[in-house]
Amino acid sequence: MHLVHLALTDFRNYRQLDLSLGPGLFLFCGENAQGKTNLLEAVSMIATSTSFHASADREVVNWYAPDHLARLDARIRRRDGELHVEIVIFDPTPPLLGSGEQATRPPHWPGGTQRKRIKINEVPRRALDLIGSMTNVLFAPADLHLVDGSPDERRRFIDRSLCQVRPRYCQALQQYRKIIMQRAALLKRIRDYHEDPRLLDYLDERLTLLATMIMFERERMLSALNELAAPFQEQLSGGREQLQIVYRPSFQPHPQHSLTEAQEHYLRQLHTVRQKEIQQGVCLLGPHRDDLEFLVNGMSVITYGSRGQQRTVALATKFAELAYMRAATGDEPVLLLDDVFSELDQRRREQLLQAILDHEQVLLTTTDASHFPPEVLERAYKFQVVNGQLHPW
Repeated sequence: MHLVHLALTDFRNYRQLDLSLGPGLFLFCGENAQGKTNLLEAVSMIATSTSFHASADREVVNWYAPDHLARLDARIRRRDGELHVEIVIFDPTPPLLGSGEQATRPPHWPGGTQRKRIKINEVPRRALDLIGSMTNVLFAPADLHLVDGSPDERRRFIDRSLCQVRPRYCQALQQYRKIIMQRAALLKRIRDYHEDPRLLDYLDERLTLLATMIMFERERMLSALNELAAPFQEQLSGGREQLQIVYRPSFQPHPQHSLTEAQEHYLRQLHTVRQKEIQQGVCLLGPHRDDLEFLVNGMSVITYGSRGQQRTVALATKFAELAYMRAATGDEPVLLLDDVFSELDQRRREQLLQAILDHEQVLLTTTDASHFPPEVLERAYKFQVVNGQLHPW
């Protein structure tokens, strides 16, 4: 699988971009704040419909876009044919630029205007339909903190991969998040004596069904990741280290439970903590509180591992993610590397380069091309990124 063509209009600092792509290594070099990450963000949105960099879609719309719209247009070549993906993002609250009579006023848009429109092969689709059309693996500097970062980052790592290869998982996760928000609001109202606690029963039934589905898929993915990550860790550590990724759910179902038995077990635990949840006004159990733990030779990396070990584990885990998605879909994901080489020592740079050189399509950004050996630069399609414009070199 690879991206054949990418066109952007008023996306971040790209007022207009028309880029032909194909298999191979594409190197985008430039100073900070020139648009390197923005380019990878656009490719990632084509794959997942959401930004890894923005808290809201509207943030990707260029402030000076005349219609306050950003457009992404991409052609993707897969084993089963070619796809044409179009995404239009609307910013309903653009900034007011200028002052007085010179201020730029936003155009009037009718109520109910969609904030994001998606087409696949010219047919309007939902965001959920887009996910999985083009799989991608993103490796950014933040991923080097997968081990020592927050639990939320580790959950995001699992969810981003699973959503691309398991559409039912993505659907269940979206529904689960909505119910968690509804349930938290209801818990607060019950705490303040505005609602009957028995109203939780219906939400809990739905919540436990979705939560057990999510947990079972996460368990399956972690089982596969462990098989794939172990040899990478051995290779990166010179055969000295054994890696194990442990799933730490917020409640522990019996390993031999069926989906139905796990749901009943979860429901009983929810009833046990109900009074505590009402007092605190939050949902205390569920996939939104799960975590991962990384063990090297049986010891916790976050507690006992060096900074170098933590980065080696992060690299091995990302390599395993790439292999997992390839095995799950039968297609090579597009690999996006956002300035990670500047964060690695020479040995790990060489190991990462060796791992990606034969990948079908790699889009890589850097501030310093001197990190790369001459033979790699000769193979790469190279672009200088300057203020939202690409210049081949």
